[in-house]
Amino acid sequence: MASLEPNSESSTVSPGAKNTGPVVEHVFRRRIFKHLLRYFYLFMLIGLSVSMPMSMLERAQLHHHIDLASELFLLLFIVGINALILPSAFFEVNGIIVKADGLKIETMLFPVSVPFDQIVSLTVPNYLVWAVLRTKRGFYLINRRDIANLDELVGLLAPKLPSGVL
Repeated sequence: MASLEPNSESSTVSPGAKNTGPVVEHVFRRRIFKHLLRYFYLFMLIGLSVSMPMSMLERAQLHHHIDLASELFLLLFIVGINALILPSAFFEVNGIIVKADGLKIETMLFPVSVPFDQIVSLTVPNYLVWAVLRTKRGFYLINRRDIANLDELVGLLAPKLPSGVL
């Protein structure tokens, strides 16, 4: 039987952990169905945000009757929906990979690598669905319902964060 190399002993890791040699990456990811459903919602929201004002403009060009109060209500309604949904669409995390040197954060549109010294805070408020990860460049929303084992993620990040930011 071959002897174990240094730093290659077995340890307790998360179910999504991937052994990459002596370094273990912990993977926390949303299910693919929920991730694809977010793209569908985003495209529907963009379609609604474009088609409704364009419909109003076409009716104005064709000199059809336009009820200004209902059109303003509709535009305010679209702005309200966009204000509620778009921040979570752009800043909500699809997956987090905890590496030895930092985090790899995957959102809907782009992946970002963040070293541990760039993390400002990680808060998990009881009254929100999201945990908020603040970095020096921005913030990310971690959905507690979608990312399994959030407590394990917080436990992994706590010793690596500057004191008092958790």
